[in-house]
Amino acid sequence: SVDLLGIGRRHKVLDVACGRGKSSFIVHCLFPEATVVGVDLLNDNVQVARTLFDQVDKLSYVSGDAMNLDFPNESFDRVMCLEAAFHFPDRAQFLREAFRVLRPGGRLIVVDFAWNTDADRKHRDDPETRVVRGIWQWADLFSVPEYERVAGDSGFHLLSSCDWSHRVTRPIQKLFHFLSTLGNSDWGRRFLLWKNPLFRSFSHADWQDVAVAVRAHDHVHRYSKYMAFVFEKR
Repeated sequence: SVDLLGIGRRHKVLDVACGRGKSSFIVHCLFPEATVVGVDLLNDNVQVARTLFDQVDKLSYVSGDAMNLDFPNESFDRVMCLEAAFHFPDRAQFLREAFRVLRPGGRLIVVDFAWNTDADRKHRDDPETRVVRGIWQWADLFSVPEYERVAGDSGFHLLSSCDWSHRVTRPIQKLFHFLSTLGNSDWGRRFLLWKNPLFRSFSHADWQDVAVAVRAHDHVHRYSKYMAFVFEKR
């Protein structure tokens, strides 16, 4: 995803919802001459990021709200938001704020989950979707067309959109299918314990919960994608 940003040597990069700072640190390591700022709503995350990564030049972390960024207009060359926007109560406002803080010619990359189409939102309240929403703590998703429309309404030009489901979510889902199959059989649990004694903490009920979660994610994956959007401010 960092490659999509096209970061230059002297660019200033904002990592929105940076969590505990790893993504910001990776950008800094790849582009040490760029200035990188990570911002996160949770002060605890910011404190951890500062403890782990804030001892280097041109990398800093601050507390802040993605929908009310405390930065001047046109103060960044690149803005990134990776696997976090589905938590935001108002993604349209975040897109407007990202546009505001970007300089002309600046880019925004958003990696997020999205409904395939507007019509797929009807599955938001399916029982299986409620399970996934509870696990990942989101109320709703944008659809892929909606992301492009709302970003356009905010002033952005779409440079590219990529479906990364086959590279990211599908392999993870296959792994959890495998673990669930093993965990819900006697021989499989014995094999897992042999490979890793930490699985001893999993009860039979825990493995049943894993199976429910896997089936729920299968359901949601039918109607959604793991997307990377690249927008430009012109």
